[in-house]
Amino acid sequence: MALKRRERILLNATITAIVLGLNYLLIAPLAEKWKTLGDALRVRRHQLEGMKATIQHEPEWRQQYDQLRHSFTKQSVRFEQTSDVLKKINEVGAAAGIHFQNTQPGEKPVERDVYRELPVQCTFESTTESLVKFLYGLQTGSGLMSVEELRITPRADNNSILRCNIQIRALAAKAEASTS
Repeated sequence: MALKRRERILLNATITAIVLGLNYLLIAPLAEKWKTLGDALRVRRHQLEGMKATIQHEPEWRQQYDQLRHSFTKQSVRFEQTSDVLKKINEVGAAAGIHFQNTQPGEKPVERDVYRELPVQCTFESTTESLVKFLYGLQTGSGLMSVEELRITPRADNNSILRCNIQIRALAAKAEASTS
């Protein structure tokens, strides 16, 4: 049985359509997976380049860390009790030109796992310039102290004089307890 020319063309077109359809059904999902994997590969390569750049900076950062650690241990003020904190606040205040009206320990020291928080309340009057010097002195040269609360109001008879109430919290290391 011989196929006529028209039947051969239809048979070839049908076979071609089936082969192309099957290829599309098989290749389209694979192409999508390849695209997704390619995108993931690009992201991973970008992350790898970032990690390599970070690793290259490690010696520089280690040197900066060592410098900071050395300067911190050299400049750090160690507080044992609240009177040490009050003494340091008075020193910084005197250097800034502030005369305290009232300095007193705050509430009880708060005991944490490896350190204690020593709160102090202060009341004083100052100019803006001396207040800035005082706050800068607390931040730069006073060890582990932070200003928790600061209330500033101008004096009624002279607006250039500020009345300040400040709560300062200092950190003190606990004494090493013997472990058994």
